[in-house]
Amino acid sequence: MKKILTYIAGAKPSYCEDALYADERCAFVLDGATGVSGEKVTDAPTDACWFVRRHRARLIGALGEKGEIADAVSACAEAVAEEYLHFAGAEKVADKPSAVLSVVRERDGFLEYYSLGDTVIILRMKDGEVMHILDERLVRLDNENFERMKKIAAEKGKTVRAAFADIVPYILENRRKMNTPQGYCALAHTTDGLDTALMGKIPLAKIRDLLVFSDGFAEIYDLFGLYPTPAALIAEIAENGIMPAMKRLHAAQEADPDGEKFVRNKLRDDISVIYAEI
Repeated sequence: MKKILTYIAGAKPSYCEDALYADERCAFVLDGATGVSGEKVTDAPTDACWFVRRHRARLIGALGEKGEIADAVSACAEAVAEEYLHFAGAEKVADKPSAVLSVVRERDGFLEYYSLGDTVIILRMKDGEVMHILDERLVRLDNENFERMKKIAAEKGKTVRAAFADIVPYILENRRKMNTPQGYCALAHTTDGLDTALMGKIPLAKIRDLLVFSDGFAEIYDLFGLYPTPAALIAEIAENGIMPAMKRLHAAQEADPDGEKFVRNKLRDDISVIYAEI
């Protein structure tokens, strides 16, 4: 990979629950989630901050080894879960932190990819084809909750943002489905479900460039519609860099601060983006 561009920012200025890494050989994005209860036992601003930082540190080394990406992710999950339990009270935390992940890696003439949860990979081929790689299981569950927020807001005469408190039981229900056939899969405190990620490899000679990003950036096309397709998004970033697209997204979010038109549970999410040419 070459001509690498990155961007990362927290929804709040004090911390970010995303993490990213990119070099000439591999790149990945992590999107962490603190438990709904907000319990914290680590020394980081939130347990999800700690969780993604530790995974980032371990993945950098693990992805440099010869094994498969899935094996590296599994080994890191086991190690980080063990580290977490060293914090006082960690074993009593019912809703432990988790994360979703997308990885790309160059190896033996191929680009390998691994995508778990609602982080996204876009690959643009030299012939113009664009691949949009997204594990949609978590997206479907989130969209169901957004529809619930809209319905509750209308029925109770409150703002969509205020209706978020009413859907917390459904969010907890979804968390309980994590790494089960009925729910979605994520990096958690077991290795269950990690082999259900979207995985594959493509000859490097076929690929022009790529994007890897968290769902906070995916809003730019799948919620706000600022770009008609993922293909239009990667073309824009290849031409003008990440910041013009980011400014468009921020402007759209600020024009609808309470999520009345574009339903979401906060003004903006943490965002992490990697662009690279092959």
